[in-house]
Amino acid sequence: MSKEQLYNERVKRILTTTNHQEPDRVPILSMIGSWAISYSKMTVKDIEDDPEKEIEIFCKPHEDIYSDATYTNGLLVDAKSARILGSESYFISKDGSTIQNKEICEMKEDEYPELIKNPMEFMFNKVVPRKNTKLAQTPEENLKVLREFLEHWIIKGDVQRRLLNELKVRHGLPVITGPVAYPSMDIIFDYLRGFHGISVDMRRRPEELLAGIEAVQPFADAFLGIPADAREVPNFPFFATMHHVPTFLSPKQFEKFFWPTYEKMILRIHKLGGKVIMFLEGQWDNKYEFLNSLPKDFAIGICEGDDIFKAKKLIGDNMTIAGGMSLELLKYGNKEQCVEYAKRVVDECAPGGGYIFTSSRELLSPGDLNVENLIAVNDYVHNYAVYK
Repeated sequence: MSKEQLYNERVKRILTTTNHQEPDRVPILSMIGSWAISYSKMTVKDIEDDPEKEIEIFCKPHEDIYSDATYTNGLLVDAKSARILGSESYFISKDGSTIQNKEICEMKEDEYPELIKNPMEFMFNKVVPRKNTKLAQTPEENLKVLREFLEHWIIKGDVQRRLLNELKVRHGLPVITGPVAYPSMDIIFDYLRGFHGISVDMRRRPEELLAGIEAVQPFADAFLGIPADAREVPNFPFFATMHHVPTFLSPKQFEKFFWPTYEKMILRIHKLGGKVIMFLEGQWDNKYEFLNSLPKDFAIGICEGDDIFKAKKLIGDNMTIAGGMSLELLKYGNKEQCVEYAKRVVDECAPGGGYIFTSSRELLSPGDLNVENLIAVNDYVHNYAVYK
């Protein structure tokens, strides 16, 4: 079988299960993030010094570990970009192989009227210079910084496009995520107000927060990259949401602040024939009613903190469930324990389709797991989880 045929077979396998039909076998998703750097015995600095190395680093794990798709394409966050702009928001960890985030949210609580009036002007003329000190200089100096930033991303963007192709051509491996469906409340949470700020705003200035979320929504819609006159979008790869604030919200807060704009945005994707894959960060079991209100066979949910068996029973008839393989067990257990647990996950979650086998969390740090356990588990599931 050629790599192109293998690629197409894997995409078909994934699409079949997301339509709640049984494919030839359970698809296996690799959740390999910055962990690939330490696995390849490299550092983030190696990539910064030679961007081409990102291709080899993120192909290396797939030479040894079986999967039918990978979650993302290379490094999603970039410490060099932050340094160019004079920001401390992303920085290289002491281990040299991971990138950490520092919450820097510079919007003040009394600035909602400015955000609501003109969100783009407020964010780019006020917040961006506060967060990025090298963009708070003279126009000439700012232009120089922006040129350096763009030159960096021209190179990085080209590398990531070629990595996408290398994964396909060399390994027959699709990347399951495509354009980002970024919730407008998460934009305010991540970049403007932060955890403390948005927690206070929900209680002290809820109407301004709601208006701010609505004001930011056109920016979130544009982030999808869907032309206004589009009649359809591809059904693969999937639009992706990495949820951040929802796990901190009560169901009432979620319903009031988060869900209205997010639901409207992703239903546009559904109307055009696309699907959305959600990384359900934290625990979501108190929000299952919202997930069950989405169209059937539209969404895929990667369960991080939820009981996978409970999730399969309560929302698995409506959306595809991904996850189940405990990262803690992969780190501390032995091969026999890991394989036995993987068998239970497959036996309970796979019947009828609507299931993708993967780890409970993305692999980031060198000590996240015992790689021999992951190799054993993925090989076992690939051979065992065949639909009769």
